[in-house]
Amino acid sequence: MPAKKPVGLNKRHDLKTDLMQRAAGEAALKPKVGLLLKAPGRLKSCKGAGAKWKRMIAMYRALDAEIVNRLDQDLLVDCCILDAQLEEMDQLRAAAVKNHTKAQATLDRRAAKEDIDPKVLIHWQDSVNWTLDEIVKLDARVDRKRSLLHTLRQSLYMTPRSRAGVSPPEKPPEEPKTEMAKILDGD
Repeated sequence: MPAKKPVGLNKRHDLKTDLMQRAAGEAALKPKVGLLLKAPGRLKSCKGAGAKWKRMIAMYRALDAEIVNRLDQDLLVDCCILDAQLEEMDQLRAAAVKNHTKAQATLDRRAAKEDIDPKVLIHWQDSVNWTLDEIVKLDARVDRKRSLLHTLRQSLYMTPRSRAGVSPPEKPPEEPKTEMAKILDGD
């Protein structure tokens, strides 16, 4: 049986007492301090992770239901770091493919020569095979990271299936304050 969704995502028609009991249980696990828009220090070392953090927190704050809180911060940080690492690995893969293409072209040019030493030709074939092996290794690492990132996204209700047909309404826009309210609030 899948884990129960937060009360804000639950669209079932439960008894009022059950809803109140679940809401009270969730409130007991809610930290007093919420997630900050400012990216945590751990994200400074990963290029692009801070921007991912700000985008994710802004999306969560736009929802009426509270899906994540301060207890989920490390999970969100890991998700941002993984996403940044995937971008770097995609760039590494593109460079590896470029190197493989160059090595293959060099091998083809050298193999076309009739007076080539077989040892040199074997050396160049090894180089081409090595570059291809590096691409395969990068692909395997990227696949594992994408799988882990998908699992984290499911845990953070960032996939359609994890939301399972329920999407919390966006917060209603704040009504402009009256002149009297501005004076009383000190704005």
